[in-house]
Amino acid sequence: MTVLGEPRTADERRTPDRRGAVDGGAWRARARRWWPAAWGAVLGAVLFAVAHRAMPDDALISLSFARNLAEHGQWALTTGIEVHTATSPLNIWLLAALHLLTGGHAFLAAGALLAITLAATALWLRDLGGDRVALLGTALLASSPLLGSAVGLETYLAVAVLVGLVRYAADGRWLPAGVLLGAAVLTRPDLLAAALVALLVLLPGAPRLWRALPVGLAVALPWHLFAWWRFGSAWPHTVPIKGNGRGWFDGSFYLWNSWPDFFLVSFTGVTVVALATAAGGLAGAAWSLWTRRWVPVALAAGAVVHFAALGLSHAPPMMYYAGPPIGALAVALVLAADTVRWGWIVPAGLVAAGVAVSVLHGPGWADGLAPVRQNWATNPEYEAIARDLPTDGVVYSSTEIGALAFYCQDRGCTVVDGVLADPGRVDQRWVAPWRAERPWTALNYRHYRPPAPIPARWRLEMGPAEPRPGDWPITRAPGVHQVARLVPEG
Repeated sequence: MTVLGEPRTADERRTPDRRGAVDGGAWRARARRWWPAAWGAVLGAVLFAVAHRAMPDDALISLSFARNLAEHGQWALTTGIEVHTATSPLNIWLLAALHLLTGGHAFLAAGALLAITLAATALWLRDLGGDRVALLGTALLASSPLLGSAVGLETYLAVAVLVGLVRYAADGRWLPAGVLLGAAVLTRPDLLAAALVALLVLLPGAPRLWRALPVGLAVALPWHLFAWWRFGSAWPHTVPIKGNGRGWFDGSFYLWNSWPDFFLVSFTGVTVVALATAAGGLAGAAWSLWTRRWVPVALAAGAVVHFAALGLSHAPPMMYYAGPPIGALAVALVLAADTVRWGWIVPAGLVAAGVAVSVLHGPGWADGLAPVRQNWATNPEYEAIARDLPTDGVVYSSTEIGALAFYCQDRGCTVVDGVLADPGRVDQRWVAPWRAERPWTALNYRHYRPPAPIPARWRLEMGPAEPRPGDWPITRAPGVHQVARLVPEG
């Protein structure tokens, strides 16, 4: 691709293979074609080796869904209790498939998916901007301490889908663009905003791109029809959960307004790198708009609209929710910088800054604390709790559920919560108020039958307290020690 945003001719598409034949034959041509995939896969493997013990609790939610799907054929967070609270069905399907291919190794499946995702991203980046864009763009994504703190979630998958979408849309290839448009919806419902805006920006240069819309609908619709019939809602229950969010602390902290007073104070290095990347991506998009290079503009415009959609949804201040918009702006920055002499220095500097933040974080990764860790306990601490939980009744977790549900699958305990695992409690707390306040959702809930909450025998509480025999120590943050305590429910 010689000019970003302009379709390549057939001769241009054949150029790399022809050049490879002249320079040294088919082997060199293949190496030239596939080295970005190897580069992305290596970066993914290295990142996973660093971050696998520090995956966020929500990542263990995805792994739990994937394990139950692969091993039991259940759409369930807690084994035996089906629930419609998985935000990213595509991420779960891919994890479940890799879970089977790796012989039941859930963490290995997550690492394999990360490597595959970054490999695909690198290939598409090379197609968009050449070798240097593939090299720097993939490195910038892999070195981001914000994105690295979301390993195991659908964050890198979302960025890859957007990059692939604009890669094919820039060439006017509406069929693969449409497939990736549907994949964007299946990756995250809110990702549709970014995908549609990106297509809209590129549409004037490729008028047939409108055909991607029915293709995307054909890809995404079957799952939503199945969910509507099987679970009683075309969209997951996380939509009303986020739509009815009440904010943190004094009720006024959400994702969109927490950067100066919360993120910058609590996660200074990560926030500075993330904001610098976003600013660079926006500046690169402005430069690209001036020079009429539309791919960076499409990615940046989609990122802005996507973040705005997250803000309107009252998403809680979980920093990794901003991962896909920050990732899209990182790619926009690299693509724009490559068109300016010595412009590569800016993304290279951000790569160095991201690596420095991760290196300075040091032993925290191995201790289960990523640079951004907003959970009550680390995964090793949750594993220790699950090892001791009783198996003679359901345990209600008053805080988080992902790691507990994941490790209880191996140890015979059953854990639910009021947000994601127990469909009855999810209905009472989230879905019922959402339906009552929005009569226009009646058609969506036509097949919905509110379930009863699952009775619990025990309650797991977490917070500051004087330790007692039988309590588990937990680490809310470095230097902040609290306890988890099991008490009879009711």
